[in-house]
Amino acid sequence: MTRIRSYLELIRFPNLFSAMADIVAGAWVAVGLSSSSPFSLELAALLLSSAALYAMGIVMNDYFDFELDCKERPERPLPSGRISRSSALSLGAALGLTGVGLAALVNDVSLIIAVMIVGCALLYDRYTKHSIIAGPLTMGICRGLNLLLGVSLVAEQVAPYWWLSGFGFLYIFSVTAMSQGETGAGTHLSRVRLMAFTLCVCALGSASLFHLSSHAVSSLLAVVLFLAWTFSAVGPALRMPTAEWIRKAVERCVIGLPLLDAAVATPFGGWAAFGSTMVLLLLGIFFARVFAVT
Repeated sequence: MTRIRSYLELIRFPNLFSAMADIVAGAWVAVGLSSSSPFSLELAALLLSSAALYAMGIVMNDYFDFELDCKERPERPLPSGRISRSSALSLGAALGLTGVGLAALVNDVSLIIAVMIVGCALLYDRYTKHSIIAGPLTMGICRGLNLLLGVSLVAEQVAPYWWLSGFGFLYIFSVTAMSQGETGAGTHLSRVRLMAFTLCVCALGSASLFHLSSHAVSSLLAVVLFLAWTFSAVGPALRMPTAEWIRKAVERCVIGLPLLDAAVATPFGGWAAFGSTMVLLLLGIFFARVFAVT
């Protein structure tokens, strides 16, 4: 059980649910305003693909950060010796291949997007992570692509709705930029201000989708919950932009990503879209009490 827990800690298990929320949101967008449901074996394949690809990125992140984590986070599974680097490398490769293989079972567009996610994740882990601009940019692209992976449930919908990936891109760009202030003794007010600005932009952008359907009440609720959840941690970080408060804000924003997904998906799927993304939020919150998020 201890070894299993170490592997779940390595892949940041609670975060997998936020990745799957992207897929659920994208799937609701894919079926559009029709009365059809996105739930199918193909959606299950995309959910597992996204989880595997996210886990791969996290594992490879720790693999490449081994020396740094030995200094800054010696309690993590690799620097503590609970999991060997060679085992982590094998796991990362297996997860990447699994994620791509599952996407290939859905359609060619899903396969292409999955391969692009792998490429961007490895680019971030190995080269761009410590860059002030390139790091957040690469990670934002990964997240935008993840939403499109969900939309690819209906391949023809990727072209007309590609721009919705901008929500995840902007959000994770800012979360990643803010996370660069998680360590050290300095303050990073500008990073937290960027996050606060992005939250407002995402809220206003998702509110602009209300005209697409008659799901105004559920859509408004999703936007309000999104702002309330994220600002409950970003607000204190604005007042005290130290590593401790920034880390709390990053954790809350990562776990709360399904709320942004809900704000994007609910105009398309109403209460069903809202509820399905909320389930993933609750699972993430539950497991975040047991495993580290950042």
